[in-house]
Amino acid sequence: MTPEKWERISEIYHSAAELKVGQREEYLEKVCGSDETLRREVESLLQADEDAGDFIAEPLVGNDPPKASSEPKPGDIFGHYKIERSIGSGGMGEVYLAIDSRLGRQVAIKTLPAEIADDPDHLKRFRNEALAAANINHPNAATIYSVEENGSSPFITMEYIEGQTLDQAVPIDGLPVETFVDWFAQLADALAMAHQKGVIHRDVKPGNIMVTGGKIPKILDFGLAQIDHLGVDQSDSDIHITKPGQIIGTPAYMSPEQAEGKAIDHRSDIFSFGVVMYEAITGQRPFTGDSHAEIISNLLRSDPEPLDRIRPDIPETCRKIISRCIRKSKAERFQSMREVADSLFALRSLVRSGRSFESFQKRLFREAQAPSASWIPLALFLVMLFAAAGWYLFSDQRPREINFNEVTFKRLSQSNNVAYAAISPNGRSVAYVTYEENGDRALWLRRVDETTSFRVVPPQQLNYWDCPIFSNDGEQIYFITANRSATHGALYRISTLGGPAKKLAEKVNHLGSISPDGQRISLIRYGDPHPSRSVNTTDARLITINAVDGGEEQEHAVVEGESVMREPKFSIDGKTIIFVKRELENGIELWSINRLDLKTGIQTLILRQRERIGEINPIARTSGLMMTAADPASNRRQIFHVSLTDGKVSRVTNDLNSYIGVSIDSVGKNVVTAQRAEEGRVWVGNSNDMASMEPLTRESLAHQVVDWTPDGRIVYDAYENSRLSILIADADGKNATQLTPSDSDNSEPKVSGDGRFIAFTSRRAGFNQIWRMNIDGSVPTLLADVPGLTQAPRFAADGKTVVFRWFEEGSPPVAQVPIEGGQVSGIDYLSRSLIYYWAMSPDGRMVAYTFSEDNSDNLKVAVGLTDPGSNKTILDIWPSRIFKWMPDGKSLLYQEKQKGENLTAKVFEIPIERPEPKLLLSTEPENILDMSFSRDGTRVAVIRQKTTTDAVLLSTGGNPAN
Repeated sequence: MTPEKWERISEIYHSAAELKVGQREEYLEKVCGSDETLRREVESLLQADEDAGDFIAEPLVGNDPPKASSEPKPGDIFGHYKIERSIGSGGMGEVYLAIDSRLGRQVAIKTLPAEIADDPDHLKRFRNEALAAANINHPNAATIYSVEENGSSPFITMEYIEGQTLDQAVPIDGLPVETFVDWFAQLADALAMAHQKGVIHRDVKPGNIMVTGGKIPKILDFGLAQIDHLGVDQSDSDIHITKPGQIIGTPAYMSPEQAEGKAIDHRSDIFSFGVVMYEAITGQRPFTGDSHAEIISNLLRSDPEPLDRIRPDIPETCRKIISRCIRKSKAERFQSMREVADSLFALRSLVRSGRSFESFQKRLFREAQAPSASWIPLALFLVMLFAAAGWYLFSDQRPREINFNEVTFKRLSQSNNVAYAAISPNGRSVAYVTYEENGDRALWLRRVDETTSFRVVPPQQLNYWDCPIFSNDGEQIYFITANRSATHGALYRISTLGGPAKKLAEKVNHLGSISPDGQRISLIRYGDPHPSRSVNTTDARLITINAVDGGEEQEHAVVEGESVMREPKFSIDGKTIIFVKRELENGIELWSINRLDLKTGIQTLILRQRERIGEINPIARTSGLMMTAADPASNRRQIFHVSLTDGKVSRVTNDLNSYIGVSIDSVGKNVVTAQRAEEGRVWVGNSNDMASMEPLTRESLAHQVVDWTPDGRIVYDAYENSRLSILIADADGKNATQLTPSDSDNSEPKVSGDGRFIAFTSRRAGFNQIWRMNIDGSVPTLLADVPGLTQAPRFAADGKTVVFRWFEEGSPPVAQVPIEGGQVSGIDYLSRSLIYYWAMSPDGRMVAYTFSEDNSDNLKVAVGLTDPGSNKTILDIWPSRIFKWMPDGKSLLYQEKQKGENLTAKVFEIPIERPEPKLLLSTEPENILDMSFSRDGTRVAVIRQKTTTDAVLLSTGGNPAN
């Protein structure tokens, strides 16, 4: 029904209401003429004024005036119910307090109007709907007990709730914020359950909400609700009590579609709920009028007064939730009551936490406020005045450059535990992942101009893969989490207000970005490892999915074998996807940035280099992107700018930190990243007294491996002049000598049994190779000149062979080479399956290695003789980073990956004969990178690492957004 129609109804209704009852018939005959619809609506309003009530339902605005029904009196018997008194009345029937003589409890009995009781079709539908509503079992919804008959009169029995209706409980100036969010989070949860059951209330209003003496809110009157088609196994004729076009509900709380007699769904309840919230928080109704027709006309034509004008202390987030609920278009409201409930529960958690609520909530997610009417003429004048200048300035869409000479830094966190950080498109908020004290991960949100953060996802024993990203409107956050041992993660979406996260996709390995239209999200998925290939060889697939529900999956590109794809980012115009690829060419690792045309599928190369590329992000209104990559000079991950036209690379940062992730706002001015600094030291002490360990005084940049010489010195890798180098020193750190040159990275040193040689990994050829040198650093010799990648060398027990990991398609996972060099061969006593870690006993007789059972993702450890056919002892442990034998060969030393907290700061020992793990060392909060015992077992060396990482904001100068 149009607003104009309602104005006509209102006009006639007001005139008729002033006439005596006997005069109205003649007047309506005259003004309505043959327009029967107009006359019925006016008559229904006149009848509604006579029948109005407060408790369960206010007047029905419908096609036919309600008929009179018999009224039970106190003491009357309805079946086994004894009527005590009337407790409410309205156009939809009478409500009485009664005693259930069988169960000895008070119940509310609602009788039905005669026109429903007399019509078999209406009665059938009523029973179906009431029975469906009776399945709603929620602490904040009144329970329907039964649908019964007293003779031929149907009635329903429901829970009797003693207390106040919401309109009686709300103060004249509205509820306190704390009370408001507590009550309405519970009520929204009850309605969300009803919607899940397929029940639409259709008459959500303060009179249908009771607040008990214990201050528990309960929503009433589900018995006359509508059953939605979704999830309800009924014929169409059983769905509705009302007929198409009939208007049912209370005008002050109707949705626009209800007022117009259109089809409704669960979003109509969301609108009504928003109206009730508006009134509860302000004490005022958003849509008012002197009559029902005037109220509906205002509902359809006008917007309510902004909440902040009525009550400025209402938090911005609260205003945003209410305002979104009462948008006139169904498509612009929350799309489910579950979303409303989640938002309110998140707001309630923040209120209860007391975490700078006044400052944080007033400014978080601030939207541009609509100007008052007095600003409109000025705004129009300014638009007209500067139209020509605006066209001149902004019609030039040619790419523009950023001035990197004016980059400024701002630290956004001081917690030293930020793993990833991302900025919202409007540049006002930052989402970041943290390493919690117990090793868990959590997702937080904060305003750029605030110092207080809001936890969106609580700590969990999960890993986050890649930076989270915001939706284009900044209201949702997308992120990937995975179990510590998983080979794939899952993609989730969560409101920036918190609440439960929605899973969108399984088997996801890398997160990309949202398309410019907000419809698609790009991802990378790795296939299962090929049995014939080494562990890291899988097919990588670039896919896109629907950003709302994860459906409509499309595959756009595939790379096979050793190649890997990452960072699939939509271009600014959405026509291409730019992504990172890693390839192996003749054993050399090459990294590139490529562009995929989504229409033709054609790929073009933008940049190729040897240095590892981390993350990328295109910059709006420029011809470039930002990337993080290994700096060839400092060997640390820095931020660079890449031109998309010619692949030219320009440095943005140049310091001793590393940068993880690169997130850019929608105008290309602000960049957020995680700035990481690592401090590693070698600690040495007595093995029988771990507390005796002390750090070596000289070195603060130890890398990841330490080993002992037979004469009690230590060999380790460390950063020297921004390159990884191998050093040898006395056990107290004195007389340290660098053994490898500073023109390439050299790492992972292991000392031979006789102390003559050191085997190590070197990148002096541009990729990892296995080398050997004398204990004093002389005579460096290439041992394994083979295709693919090689790493993690160690000496076999015979002292004549070097064993190492080998990454090459078709090659065994572990290979060996004579200490003098020569033929490389695979090791036959190890399985060719998924081997991540392996260790040989000091005497060379036993080998321990990880394996997976039944092709699952879970790993265990097998221990046995080097004879492939020997029996194996299975250990239920999952080693990570550290995995080696104790000097006596009776137990294994390992770092657990899966079971426990703060595992990166702990090392365990497990005996082979009695495999019960025990904690050997904990260095919380610092991590342990390696642990090694001296040859006689009396001394121990440990590499401990302290990592500090925080979110930082880089603001660029000369940006087109300025």
